[in-house]
Amino acid sequence: MKRTLRRLPGWQSLSLAKALVTGGEPRQNAVARILRPDNLFQPQGTTAYDRYPEELGAAAAALATATPDILSFGCSSGEELLTLRRHFPGSRIRGLDINPVAVRAARRLVHDADEDAAITVARSGDAGGEPAESYDLVVALAVFRHASLNDAPESCVGVLDFASFERTVTGLTACLRPGGVFVIRHANFRFTDCAVAADFEPVMAGLPSSNEHVVTPLYDRANRRVAPESRDDGVYRKHG
Repeated sequence: MKRTLRRLPGWQSLSLAKALVTGGEPRQNAVARILRPDNLFQPQGTTAYDRYPEELGAAAAALATATPDILSFGCSSGEELLTLRRHFPGSRIRGLDINPVAVRAARRLVHDADEDAAITVARSGDAGGEPAESYDLVVALAVFRHASLNDAPESCVGVLDFASFERTVTGLTACLRPGGVFVIRHANFRFTDCAVAADFEPVMAGLPSSNEHVVTPLYDRANRRVAPESRDDGVYRKHG
C-alpha cells in the first residue's frame, strides 16, 4: 500500500511536510532531503547513546592519553558527543554535522547537560575548517553510508561515490596527531582503499558489516559492490 501511495503526485511533498511538523529526527531527515547539501553522505540522523562501546574501548586502549582531544564527524543530535564525554572524561570534544537541525539539537543537548565548556558543535560537511594534527581521536560512526543502498544494488553510482568518501576521510585523518586514532563504522566503502590508510596501522579491524539495527553493503573504488567479507571497519592508529 505504501509503495502505491508513494507513486501518487504530491506524495513526497506531503511526506516532507508531515515530517517537518512532527519535529525531532523526522524533521532532521526531511531538512537533509530538502537542502541536499554538498558532501551529504547519510541523510538520516538516527543515533543513540553508547552505540559503540567496544570500539571506543579499543580506541581508549590505543591512545597515549586518557584525555584526548576528540572530533566527532556526523554527530547528529548530540547523543554521541555526550557518550564520548562519558568514555573520555576531561576531554575536549568537537562535533561536526552537515544538517542545521541536527546542529541546533546537539547544541541544546550539550547545553542542557551543562557541557558547553567541554563540547562545541559546528555545521560542516567535512573537516576543512579544523586545524591539522589537532585531535587525538576522530570518529565517523555510521556516517559514510546511505539507507537507499541497503538493498545492495550492484553499483552505488547516483547515491554515493568513493571519490567523495576518500576526499572527506583524507581531510578527517589530516586532523589527527601522530599516534592518534581513527574509528570508522558502518561505511559503504573501505578505509583501506584510501591512499591515506598507508599512514595507519589497524588496532581492531574487519568488524562485522551489520548488527540488528544497521545493514551496510560494501563498494570498491569503482563504486561496484564487493563481498562483505572484505570489510575493514574498525579502529586505526596513525603512525607516529
